Amino acid sequence: MTLAIILAIVAAIFYAATNHIDKYLISKAVKNADYRSLILVSTIIAGGVMALIYLFVCGFSISFDFPSIAILFINSALYTIANIFWFKALDRDDTTIIVIMFQLIPVFMLFLSPIFLSDQIITPIQLLGGGIITLAAILITYEPAKKKFDKGKLITLGLMSVVSILYALWFVLERYVNQNHDFNQTIFWSNLTLFLVGIIIFVFISSYRKSFKKMLKTNGPKVIGLNLINELLNSFGGVLSTFAGTIASVALISFTTQGVQPFAVMIMGIMLTKFLPKTEKENITKKVVIRRTITIVLCLIGLACIEFG
Repeated sequence: MTLAIILAIVAAIFYAATNHIDKYLISKAVKNADYRSLILVSTIIAGGVMALIYLFVCGFSISFDFPSIAILFINSALYTIANIFWFKALDRDDTTIIVIMFQLIPVFMLFLSPIFLSDQIITPIQLLGGGIITLAAILITYEPAKKKFDKGKLITLGLMSVVSILYALWFVLERYVNQNHDFNQTIFWSNLTLFLVGIIIFVFISSYRKSFKKMLKTNGPKVIGLNLINELLNSFGGVLSTFAGTIASVALISFTTQGVQPFAVMIMGIMLTKFLPKTEKENITKKVVIRRTITIVLCLIGLACIEFG
C-alpha cells in the first residue's frame, strides 16, 4: 500500500512538471505564443517517437480491430483540439490556476463514464463532489480586492471547461478501447493515430505548416527536446499510476495522483518564481497562495467524494 501511494505521488510530480514545461513552451519557447507549431510537434514528432517506443514495448505485436483503431483516431483528434484550447488557456494565466481548473476533468468523467463504460453509476455523494470541484473552479476566478469575478479568468475558465470535457472524453474512450485490448497495444495505436492526425493537419492546413517550418528554423531543437521530455514524463507517470493501481485500489491511486498534482504544480510555481523567474513567474503573494490552497483543498474534498462515493 505504501509503495503504491509513493508511486502515485511520483506520477503526480511528473504530471506537474509537464504542466510547467507546457507553460514554458507556449510563453517562452515559441514566438507570440504560437500554439500551432507546438500542436504539430506534439502530434507528428512526439506521437511518432512514442509509437516507435511502444512498438518495441509490445514486442511488435500490434494486431488490432479496425473499429477500435477508428475510435482511437477520433480520440486523437479530440486530444489535439483539447491541446489547442489548453495552450490558449496556459498563455492567459498562471499554471497553478489553470491546473486548479483542470480538476473539472473528473466531474465530466463522472457523467461520461456511464455512457461508454459498463457498471458505472453516479451516486449522490459523487454529485456533491462534482459540485464542490465546480465551485472551487469558479471561486478561483473571484478577486476579493475588486469584489467581483475577473472577466479574464472567467474566459480562461471557459477555455478550461472545453479542455476538461475533451480530455474527459479522451480518457473514457481510451479506457473503453483498453477494456478488450492489451494496454501497451492500445498506447501504441493511440500514439500512431495521433501521428496521423498531425500529418493530416500538416498537409491540409497551411498556417500550421508554415508555423511548424518557422519554428524548426528558429528554435526547433529546444522545442522538440522539451516536448519529447514532456511526453516521456507523461508516459512514465502513466506507467507508474497504472502499476500502482495493480497493488492498491484504483480509486485510491486516482485520488492520490489527481490530489497531489495541483499542490505539486503550485509548489513548483513558487520555486520557479523565486529561483528561476526568467523561466516562469507566478503571483506568489501570501493572500494569493492562501486562496489557491483553499481552492485546491476544496478540489481534494470533491475528488474524494467522486472516487470513494
